[in-house]
Parts: sequence; C-alpha cells; structure tokens
Amino acid sequence: MCPASRPAHGWRDAAAEWLRRELDGPNACAVVAQGIDGRVVAAAMGTLRFETPSPTNPSGVSALVNNVATQPEARRRGLARECVVGVLDWLRDDTSAGVVELFATGEGAGLYEDLGFTRTAWPAMRLRLPR
Repeated sequence: MCPASRPAHGWRDAAAEWLRRELDGPNACAVVAQGIDGRVVAAAMGTLRFETPSPTNPSGVSALVNNVATQPEARRRGLARECVVGVLDWLRDDTSAGVVELFATGEGAGLYEDLGFTRTAWPAMRLRLPR
C-alpha cells in the first residue's frame, strides 16, 4: 500500500466515538440482521444532513444511506434489503428528510432501483482537504 493511500491513524477510534454519540441521538439509524448465532450478518445505516432549504427539498433535511453490507455467507437472502427498508422506514416515519441519497456499487444498484432510487444527472465530485 502506498503511504498516501493508507488510512489516517486513529480513524477506528474516531469512528467508534462517532457511532456511540450519533446512534444515541436523533440523526442516525443503524439496522442490522443477525444470524442464528446472534452475529451481525447484514447492516445498513442512515444519517441526516442539514442543508439550506430549496424548492426540491423545502425542509433542508436530506439523508445518506451508507454502510450497507452483508457477510458473504448470508448474501442473496434479502437481508440487506430488509436493513435498507428499515432505514427508509425510520427516515419516512421519524425524520423530516425530503431527499435520500446513496452511492451504489454495481452489485447493489439493482436493489436500490427496486426500492425506488434513481440515478442522478449530476455524479458526485469530491475534494479532500488536507488536515
């Protein structure tokens, strides 16, 4: 691995702290599926984002669905779908989010399209700020 592509030291600690703080609050939701042994085999997360209200999103609240994953031995059983639907139910029932986004892999795109997600005309662009 090239030095420039190595993750920043300490990201796991920062992520654990973020999860402890945010999953106890109103702005994030994680839904998991457990196997027979109680081990998590699939999961999805949703987080709220707060932006300037606009004609297409009058509340200014949007959401990001991310961290959708299924252990290889549990795939093709609908578990990821159930987790994503659980996150979407939370967004619909318990938040004022008007728009939901996600970044799909080729493997997951069909699932998201089945749930009503559509491709956008404007692909995401990103700039990483050095810290």
